[in-house]
Amino acid sequence: MTQDRFVVIRHAEANNDWAVRQLFGELHNLNASFDHRFALADGWERVLSEHLNHVRETGYGMTLLAWHKETPVGLIMMGVHSDSRLFRHRHWAELLAIYVVPAFRGGPIADQLLAAGTAWAHERGYERIQLYVTASNRRAKRFYEQAGFRPVQEIWRMDLGEAEAIPPDDLAGEVAYAHRHDLLSPSSHHLLIDEDAEDDQ
Repeated sequence: MTQDRFVVIRHAEANNDWAVRQLFGELHNLNASFDHRFALADGWERVLSEHLNHVRETGYGMTLLAWHKETPVGLIMMGVHSDSRLFRHRHWAELLAIYVVPAFRGGPIADQLLAAGTAWAHERGYERIQLYVTASNRRAKRFYEQAGFRPVQEIWRMDLGEAEAIPPDDLAGEVAYAHRHDLLSPSSHHLLIDEDAEDDQ
């Protein structure tokens, strides 16, 4: 464990996108070790850059980095979600990603990042934060439970085997950009504390 624990948390500026990509990539390499379907696609860096630019332009999200000197050691990404107008309670803040590098786990960084994300959501009038987490990631679930999160819904999967046809793309590209709010659509692979997450407490 690193002895020098002095860490500064600040907003990710455009010249820090490399650091966001680095930590986001590490997070999702880990996600893919839980479930290969959470692997990042070819060209994911471009999609992430579009998301970061969109957040900076619109305010529909927040990205924070934790730094130890010149090294990025932690990341949190918050987004906003608007469900169908069919539903009465359709707006919430979404915790898209949170990650701390192995050498800095066991300290307060994850709690500090989550506290900043919670404050951001509350200040913008959101009454709740929601997230997705992989069912097999027990330590991550303990981290969120200790922070006050509770499960309210489950996603179940049935594998159908290799398909003979290629499914059509979703309609995201046909939705007006201003209403998308978030290029990182909510999914269980956007939120995952690593196996040592309980040590982040």
